Amino acid sequence: MSLSRTSQRGPIVELARRLGFGHFGLWTLSQTLSQTRIGSRECRVTAAPDRERRMFSHQKLKVYAKALGSVTRLARHSALWDQRHAVVDQLVRASESVVLNLAEGARLWTLGNKQHCLDYAIGSALECAACLDIAMIKQFVLTDLATGEKRSLCEVVRMLVALRKSWEDNQLREEPAQYGNREGILFAHERLDAYQVGLEFMRWFHALPEGRELSSRLYRQVDKAATSLVLNIAEGNGRYPEADRLKFLDIAESSAVKAAAYLDLCRSKAEIDSGQAEQGVFLLGRVALMIRGLVSS
Repeated sequence: MSLSRTSQRGPIVELARRLGFGHFGLWTLSQTLSQTRIGSRECRVTAAPDRERRMFSHQKLKVYAKALGSVTRLARHSALWDQRHAVVDQLVRASESVVLNLAEGARLWTLGNKQHCLDYAIGSALECAACLDIAMIKQFVLTDLATGEKRSLCEVVRMLVALRKSWEDNQLREEPAQYGNREGILFAHERLDAYQVGLEFMRWFHALPEGRELSSRLYRQVDKAATSLVLNIAEGNGRYPEADRLKFLDIAESSAVKAAAYLDLCRSKAEIDSGQAEQGVFLLGRVALMIRGLVSS
């Protein structure tokens, strides 16, 4: 006795729901199980074509393959950088987050949860781009190489934005959506004065011998807080929900305050000249005011 395709439709859908398959993973499962011949003593599954053997729906997405390529290259670049700098670990974690959240979003069933994961993936890609800006300031990577990687990340973001919209319309579409790339600017956060002044602080800090070498624990804390400042401005500006946007901007402002406090500690312990510390605190104060402006706008 064998089951027809029609009689298997109900169980296939139920099985897919229990296993957590998304809309696009359901089709693959259905095609595979529909070729199953069930006898009294055995169950034989006819092999699917090679490209259909991929079990998970995210593996069929073009943006997933492109994101994997970016993660691989960024990991190779950052492996050569000074691990004491906060940007190194942040870049590795953010790049992996793009891939992991994209895979999770494809797995989930409800639209809200799927889009929530894509929001994290988009934000992590923006964070990677900001990491590359910091890496250029620290002279970890050449400008041409960093720009090439940023262009690749911009393409990933555009495809993620298009995928997010397609899931809302219940249609698979990964053609890049309109994003950035105007007036030579790749990412929207690069237009923000707060972001540019945050990078200006990183340049000021890196110009200090102690800031370049991170010769003490306090200087490493300044670096960590300043890195968080820049990255959270970039990620927060790319968030769709207003609550998420405000949360990341609040973290950015908090990071500016922490960096300023650590500079005061450096000054109190004679690890930095008082005049130099005032320059850094002034830049951080400007960023904090600009962030307040973004929050209230």
